[in-house]
Amino acid sequence: MKSFLRNLSLKKKIQSIVFLSILLLAFTSYLSLRISSQAHQKVLHQTVATTLSFSAQELNNRLENIRTMADMLLADNSMQKSLGVYKDSSQTQDRTIAYKTLYTTLNEYYFNFRKNNINYMSLYQGNISVHTHIMTKEKLPSEIKNDLIKRAEEGKGKTLWVTDYSQEYGLFMVKNIRRSQFLKLDSIGNLIVNIDINQLMNSFTSSSRLNEKAVYILYQNGHFIYNSSALPSDQALLQGFDSRYGRVNLESNNYFYVKRSVPDLGWDFVCMIPYNDIVESLQVSFYLCIVITIGAMALAMALSSALIDSITRHFNILLLKMNNLADGQNQQLTIRYDYKERFDEVGILHTRFDQMVLAVNELIRTNYLNEILKKEAQLKALENQMNPHFLYNTLESINWRAKALGARDISSMAEALGTLLRITLDQKSKQVTLRRELEMVQCYMTIQKYRYEDRLEYQVMVPPELLDLSVLKLTLQPLVENAIRYGLEENTEGCQIRIIAAITDGVLSVSVMNNGSQFEDNLLEKLRYHQITPHGFGIGLLNIQERMKLTYGSAGSLSLYNEKEQAVAKLSFPLSSDQEEDGCQKGEISC
Repeated sequence: MKSFLRNLSLKKKIQSIVFLSILLLAFTSYLSLRISSQAHQKVLHQTVATTLSFSAQELNNRLENIRTMADMLLADNSMQKSLGVYKDSSQTQDRTIAYKTLYTTLNEYYFNFRKNNINYMSLYQGNISVHTHIMTKEKLPSEIKNDLIKRAEEGKGKTLWVTDYSQEYGLFMVKNIRRSQFLKLDSIGNLIVNIDINQLMNSFTSSSRLNEKAVYILYQNGHFIYNSSALPSDQALLQGFDSRYGRVNLESNNYFYVKRSVPDLGWDFVCMIPYNDIVESLQVSFYLCIVITIGAMALAMALSSALIDSITRHFNILLLKMNNLADGQNQQLTIRYDYKERFDEVGILHTRFDQMVLAVNELIRTNYLNEILKKEAQLKALENQMNPHFLYNTLESINWRAKALGARDISSMAEALGTLLRITLDQKSKQVTLRRELEMVQCYMTIQKYRYEDRLEYQVMVPPELLDLSVLKLTLQPLVENAIRYGLEENTEGCQIRIIAAITDGVLSVSVMNNGSQFEDNLLEKLRYHQITPHGFGIGLLNIQERMKLTYGSAGSLSLYNEKEQAVAKLSFPLSSDQEEDGCQKGEISC
């Protein structure tokens, strides 16, 4: 597959990139539309939920106000006294005064709290009843009245909400009145408060931010307390509200609903909005976006193909020119297009290629044979002069001649120099084993010992298990040469050179130490910025440092410092994973 893509023509590669980009944009558009649709549903849910939460809280507040009003009414001294007179006294005059007091007090509380959608209020004691003046318009069946009074008496002073008759007669709050005087706590009457549930719910609908089509349902334990006139009173409808929000199908209509609970009462409050219009709007938007996207893709493909053709045909012409040149046809093709008038990349490529063809033809015509023959002669002469075999054979001849004459020192020097040249001129690898690098140092020291004799001492302290580890070629010998240069040639006394190797934390450290000289502080920095002038010879310290950095990165380094009146040049070679594994298996490296 990779080879197939690599070998496609430039035109097809560009077309593939454009097509993939268009597909990516189309997929992004589709994904954005889906995200937008989900965001719309989320906003709708949040709006309905916020409004419904407000309505539920407002409903709870108003019912709590009615509960508070009932507690205040029952704790009223005149109410307690008048009800006590009604129960205990048989005097007509006393009972008449008590009735007037009860009627006045009851209506006073009614008018103060009727904004909480109270329809009417009634007090019952035996066969005696006191009602607000609104009650004269209401006809409450006796069986419902008796049931409400019975429930109030069974509550024994608790505030009870009766929802069984809310669909037809409204919501009822009932409370048994207990005498607080002298803590008798005997029953002296029952209070019934009727709340207009339709008016209460309509007040929430008119104040909400939802559209006029929103409908409400209030229910408890699977029984309706209130439902909007647009909805049927079907108990099965309540089975569909099994989550906090969702969609429900009702009489072939889709509704989006949000369900909340009325605090403290355990009632469920549901708000529903017709979802058909929303779904239809989303579908129209979705299909419209798909049509627009497909049209845009077709137009983009057509325009991009035309533009790609206008670019690639010039590259095809350039390929024809190159093939013509490769076939040895040095005459330029006749092209009816002037690329000299173009200054873009295509024009520059054609113009420069035409110039190159002219230059190549001119070079072939005038200088080809003479220059080739001349270079060949020069390279051959240089090769003969620098041929390593010529140098090795010459040194070997000197070595045999020296042995024949009995000059062992000359023979040893010739052998050392031959080995040194062989290692130095080896081009197979830039890394060698530590053993090979020390062998080159040994050859170099053999030559230097004949020169300085007893003034030069040389010692290698390298564990045998480290000799097969890889180091950078031509790093130790220059450091040893530098140590001799500064430790012996500028010092009349003897020079002692030591090479020490060890492994620490996966790094092979090789140090070259010599007495008789000291490194300047920050010597490498001063050399790099030409603050001091080097006066050594051979491969410089900066050369070694740069090669270490290029080969090992930040893990390899050359550091120069002084320790116990000795100059120390320390090389750090990071070990490869294979070397560490081999060392671990042999027990040579602590892993």
